[in-house]
Amino acid sequence: MKKYLVFMILFVSVLAGCQSDSKSASSNETSLQTLSGEFIYTDSVAVFKKKDGIYGVIMDAKAKTLIAQAKELNSDPFASFDVTLQASVQDNPEKDAWPELIKIKNIIKVQPSSSDDSLRLNK
Repeated sequence: MKKYLVFMILFVSVLAGCQSDSKSASSNETSLQTLSGEFIYTDSVAVFKKKDGIYGVIMDAKAKTLIAQAKELNSDPFASFDVTLQASVQDNPEKDAWPELIKIKNIIKVQPSSSDDSLRLNK
């Protein structure tokens, strides 16, 4: 009887641990947002601007793919682009930087910026 009780406690705790892991994995998936805004980059830094603020871009393989697509449209280093992305927004752990970062998951649309009020450094 005692072995049975220990087995049940162990089984329930393993089952509970598995359930909490699946919840955290699904909450990461649901944190993706479709974002439209303006994108500008340099060799090592990229920035994304929406109506509600400016975000740093995590420079991973997806960001480099977006930069390559943008360069195909316009190789001007001061050009900006209208983009639609599927991304997650994260707090930036660095204090002297943009307060939030985006991590690009999917690139939906990239086109030259149509706005006169863009992030361009040189107009």
